[in-house]
Amino acid sequence: MYNLFIFLKKHGAVILFILLEVICLIMIVQSLPYHNRKMASVSNGISGNFLKTVSNWNDYLHLKRENETLAEQNALLLKRLGCDETESDMEYYDDVFTYVPAHVVNNSIYDVNNYIVIDKGRADGIEPDMGVICENGVVGKVVNVSSHFASVMSMLNTYSIISCRFVDNQYVANVVWDSKNYRYGLVKDIPSHLIINKGDTLVTSGFSNSFPADVPVGTIENGHDNDNEMFSTAKLKFTTNFSTLRHVFVVKNNYKSEIDSLCITN
Repeated sequence: MYNLFIFLKKHGAVILFILLEVICLIMIVQSLPYHNRKMASVSNGISGNFLKTVSNWNDYLHLKRENETLAEQNALLLKRLGCDETESDMEYYDDVFTYVPAHVVNNSIYDVNNYIVIDKGRADGIEPDMGVICENGVVGKVVNVSSHFASVMSMLNTYSIISCRFVDNQYVANVVWDSKNYRYGLVKDIPSHLIINKGDTLVTSGFSNSFPADVPVGTIENGHDNDNEMFSTAKLKFTTNFSTLRHVFVVKNNYKSEIDSLCITN
């Protein structure tokens, strides 16, 4: 304390002068529009560069994990379609489905009807009704497209219905969201006579042109309740964790137009 008193006594005039200069500068900036704009510009430039630097460092520090994630995604997609490194298998892979990698630029999970924005659009061949998946499973469907971006209706949307089947018994059902928790959904239209257990796995049925068959959707969380005499409902835990979603693949069915042309409508 004594040393502090000595310091202030010795340098008090200089400290007071600097303090008054700062106060005067603040008053000038606040009272004169030109100086106010100049100071705001300088401040924004400094903060913007700082945030950009932090973002770049954050991306750099996560490069290893990002590369691992992309490698896992590529391996999983090849495995899911039964492909290996042979030429014939790769031709089959390219012939039926094409997968366009995209980055999630906006994502909501707490609304009643949630949407995701990705950084690929019409210029990349993206169209409405295309399926979107990630390394863990189904994400949703493309609903709107601009030149360079697309809006995706995620499974966390009350209008979303995904056709699925049970891996063990091959029965088909529909998965919807109950708008309560981003980790869980509902399996509907389960035949009432069907015995299901916790942990039973559901995958895409392949009956939709938006998704290939056997993409993971979720696992049964609890027993089912009877909706009526014919069908029942069960709680499902999604394999996709929407809160950490960063990289996705848009699924392009190369034969969708041909298949659609064969569908008969009344």
